[in-house]
Amino acid sequence: MKTTPSSFRRSFLGIGLLVLLFLIPALAACSGNAGKGSTPASKGTTNGTGSTTSTPTPAVLLGVQACPGATKNPAYWNPFILAQSGTYKVESVNCANLMGTPTLQALVTVRHSNDGSMLDVYVFNNISSSSPTRVFQLLGLVQGKAKISGYNTVLTASADELSALNTGKPVSQMTADLFREFKWSDTAGTLVQIAFPGIFPDLTRYQAENDQEQVNQGQQPWKLSPTMVASALATTLLNWPTSSSTTLLSGGGARDVDAVVRVTNSIGGESITVTLSRLEENTNGGIWEATSAAVDGLSITGPAPLSVLSNPTVVKGTGNAFEGQIGQIKVLDHLYNSLGQATATGAIGNGATTFSSNLSYQSTFPAGVQEGVLVLSTFSAKNGVLTAVMEKVLIKGVD
Repeated sequence: MKTTPSSFRRSFLGIGLLVLLFLIPALAACSGNAGKGSTPASKGTTNGTGSTTSTPTPAVLLGVQACPGATKNPAYWNPFILAQSGTYKVESVNCANLMGTPTLQALVTVRHSNDGSMLDVYVFNNISSSSPTRVFQLLGLVQGKAKISGYNTVLTASADELSALNTGKPVSQMTADLFREFKWSDTAGTLVQIAFPGIFPDLTRYQAENDQEQVNQGQQPWKLSPTMVASALATTLLNWPTSSSTTLLSGGGARDVDAVVRVTNSIGGESITVTLSRLEENTNGGIWEATSAAVDGLSITGPAPLSVLSNPTVVKGTGNAFEGQIGQIKVLDHLYNSLGQATATGAIGNGATTFSSNLSYQSTFPAGVQEGVLVLSTFSAKNGVLTAVMEKVLIKGVD
């Protein structure tokens, strides 16, 4: 059969209509779903030549980011720093999404010319404007340091002048041993001090991130093992023998962020249960941090973990009393030294019971808040082995 041009055109139009009938529902479905549950990774803009250039959508990133334009120059910040000319200098400028939004804030540190090598710490918002907004400041840190964490918080280090490490020394010979962490609070409109959840081998994020850097360089590889960290806690804080055994109860794998380990004393068979987490939930070589220690039949029910202790504070819990006594309550400072202690006295004289005791302490850092550990400990009547419940707290100085 011979095909004529007119019959070819009729066949082509028929095929086109069939294709169009199939395409219309699909196009309608795409149009109806546009914008539902999807966020574009970038926005398209024309560059004047008819082509489209992709512009990344701003995002909240973790850690230090490049400061824009002149804001990265320390001299840029001199007009916005409240200090006397000639006695200080802007030492460093780092930027990050400290407020949890895509805009950058600047952490500006100022070093003073004195024996204590004091540091002032500022955080500014609207950093590229003619008048940046100061949203945080911390002044007079002896032997001070400051940096931005991988968690978008501000970390500071300074000398605790009354600590066991520095007391009696001239400020020029003091060591930075007090570490604090500050996170943005929308409610407060500034950065507020928070507690790092770890109790061992690091009490603070500043120390933990330093440890992570060392482990990344091949040092102290035991911090990559939850069982070894739990064992080291028992050895260091409870004076247990290094021969004590460990059992991994849960987690602790290469892709796990949490772990629970039981440590059993090799002398009397007593055990503690240690809960651990990876630093910043990093499963790619993140170190393990113990966040609490528990003992069967012994507990602290108040204050809650990560609470701020005021002096004095009421500690409540449970335990087994013998002639009225359950054990000892202590609050440990940032060097694991005792700041005060009290007896946990049972509501009944013998057997399982509750307690409520007043704990008084004397902080080495009366001007502020330090990270520490609340401990409820007891000795075995059989062999004198020490077991303890431990939780992380913040310790407030003078009210």
